[in-house]
Amino acid sequence: MKSKYLEKLKGQLNEFQASKTDIEEIITDYDQLYDDALSTGKTDDEVWTMLGDPKEVSYDLIDTLRIKKHKDVRNKLIALSPFVSLIIYMVLGFGFELWHPGWLVFLLIPVVSIVFHTSIKNGLIALSPFVSVIVFLILGLEYDLWHPAWLVFLLIPMVSILLTTKRKETLVAISPFVAVIAFIILGTYYDLWNPGWLVFLIIPMLGILYKPNKWIVLVYELSFLIAIGFYLYMGYVYELWTYGALGFALPVIMGIIFSDIHFFYDNRLNAKDRSKVLKLLSIIILSITTFFVIGFLLNGWVYAWQVFLLIPVAAIVLFDKKFRFVSISPFIAVILFFSIGYFFNLFHISWLAFLIIPMAGIIENA
Repeated sequence: MKSKYLEKLKGQLNEFQASKTDIEEIITDYDQLYDDALSTGKTDDEVWTMLGDPKEVSYDLIDTLRIKKHKDVRNKLIALSPFVSLIIYMVLGFGFELWHPGWLVFLLIPVVSIVFHTSIKNGLIALSPFVSVIVFLILGLEYDLWHPAWLVFLLIPMVSILLTTKRKETLVAISPFVAVIAFIILGTYYDLWNPGWLVFLIIPMLGILYKPNKWIVLVYELSFLIAIGFYLYMGYVYELWTYGALGFALPVIMGIIFSDIHFFYDNRLNAKDRSKVLKLLSIIILSITTFFVIGFLLNGWVYAWQVFLLIPVAAIVLFDKKFRFVSISPFIAVILFFSIGYFFNLFHISWLAFLIIPMAGIIENA
């Protein structure tokens, strides 16, 4: 356990680019502190708790670390990037009248810094917002595809998930984003908002695949397929989409039979926690009901899906020990972006709503 602790601490200090001397001194100190704590009879877990998580320790020490000053080509390129960007911008502007979108060259400044100062994995994650903005603006300015070009912003969380999530959990983790992309494309280009919303069922269907009992998996998947088939049959053949939706009671029934859906009070919960659970359950039911009401009565499938964003927001507000606005800012940004873009045809500027996310992080963590 001690070697694991020191290895993790050293790795974190290396990420902060601490000098070799600083790292050696800190590791030596914590090696001694660890041994001293063990000699008093403490367990490894107790020592770990006493010293603090290596990541937190590194953050506490960051102000005292002597950051290495690399006088090499990389730092020179980073230092020169603002001047190079300005020169390119002036050439594009005066020489080719490309003041707009020539200003995009200024994105080279943070991009160059990220490329030279981060690992490949972290670099790809950090670069995804810049790539998304560039692609979005090119598609919008050159081809007037502000909608659905905004979908490129989903690359940001998808890249992060693909690079940081365990391989076996990746499909489930990215399935909500894949579903949104498929739904928007089906609706925008083929006017299939209904039954296009069925793509969201890939989320639970993929999640079910990881159940250990393969027979239960088979029954679940068949229940979804039967429900989808019944819904499409009633809708296209008899124009009875509402009655067709009753078919989705089948997978719900399977959930009850296999005890994945419970209807009971847990006596172990105190009154406060029980109240939170009931509130969340009410919001889930209200969201589902609102989705179908808006979809069927107002034919609003194109925007009704946003009500489901209330569920994770409610869960965060109700169950997080310390509420932080930054936790719900992505959901608020998506709602503002899509609503302003769709209802007012302002996709070319509504993407600014995504700036709420980093701004919230800066305000709360500064």
